[in-house]
Amino acid sequence: MDDNLRARVFISCGQRKESDEVVIAQQIGERLEKKGFEPYVAVQQSSLRGLKENIFQELSLSEYFLFVDFKREKISDNTYRGSLFCHQELAIASYLDIPVLGFQEQGVSPDDGILRFLQANCTPFSDRHTLANVIADKIELAEWNPHWKNQLKMERDPSQFAENPQVPGNRMARFFYITVKNLNIYKHARNCYAFLESAYDLSAEEKIPVRLIEFKWSGYVLPNATILPSSQRPLDAFFVFNDNPETPYFRVFSDSDHFIPRIKGPGDYLLTYMVISDNFSTVRETFRMHLENKVDNIRLTPA
Repeated sequence: MDDNLRARVFISCGQRKESDEVVIAQQIGERLEKKGFEPYVAVQQSSLRGLKENIFQELSLSEYFLFVDFKREKISDNTYRGSLFCHQELAIASYLDIPVLGFQEQGVSPDDGILRFLQANCTPFSDRHTLANVIADKIELAEWNPHWKNQLKMERDPSQFAENPQVPGNRMARFFYITVKNLNIYKHARNCYAFLESAYDLSAEEKIPVRLIEFKWSGYVLPNATILPSSQRPLDAFFVFNDNPETPYFRVFSDSDHFIPRIKGPGDYLLTYMVISDNFSTVRETFRMHLENKVDNIRLTPA
């Protein structure tokens, strides 16, 4: 577990300017931040573009969802409706299967909207000014972990390579790897496929034609791999022969040479790799490949 990681909490909370709701939302965010989380206080959007670029985007990136349902208009004696916008965000969080903690102001109808189907068991509250403390205590009981991310990540250690003989000819080759990490501590990444998405020649200032084809995972014979929770798997980025280090070679799953990237050094190149998965968002990262006539001077570093 990496203490530098900060799990994101989407705070769905009413924020009527004429009330104390804005201040309470800020207090909740501050308490979560002190606990090591990365809070996002959702602000109501008035356009479809705002929804897509802010609300939908933040929801898709969040590890946890906090639902705070303040009272709105009275619908019968001592019964009020909740926040329509918060309920809509709750529906999206449910679809995305994000862990939810719910809090509902006393008097709000407990069966509004999607709540009747979710069995969210919202915690009722009457004192708004102590709500941030109540939420902090409930997060402790729910054992929310602040140090993880629901995503894959690509990293490169400059010293991460290995030398092996290759046939035919038994020529010695140096392999350069990229580490793909699963930052989720609960679920494994299923059916991970890796690709070289693009290549760019920095010296010639031009794109190099690349056809998408599955790349090989190190020490593995299938194109699709599983990465366990809090685990990692190396990816074959490229290799060079020790007696001809200016030319990189790529291990791909193809029976046609047309799908193999063709690069000839010396020079510097930008390579953008991409990893897709059944249950994680696509991750991509760009690396700088430096080629010259000495194998010990070949480099693959984050761009």
